[in-house]
Amino acid sequence: MNNNSLGLVHQQQDLFYGGRLFASDFQTPVDFLTIARGFGMAAYDLRSAADPSATLARALSTRGPCLIHAPINVQAKVYPMVPPGAANTEMS
Repeated sequence: MNNNSLGLVHQQQDLFYGGRLFASDFQTPVDFLTIARGFGMAAYDLRSAADPSATLARALSTRGPCLIHAPINVQAKVYPMVPPGAANTEMS
């Protein structure tokens, strides 16, 4: 899933640091499809697919590694969440 940010870091900065974002919101979108293809991987874009369900089925039946690009809203929250400074066993 691609929200054009570092999801958990963005969420922590939003919730615990008053929305002061630092290095967690990408100003220039990363083209993960091109990067994957550059490494010889199959890459599927659910946003531009005429039939996302068929595209997802095709991706899941691909032999070897593949990238499934599923764009989501930057405001989508990441769960479970680990608060800043907490251990991974302290998820909320």
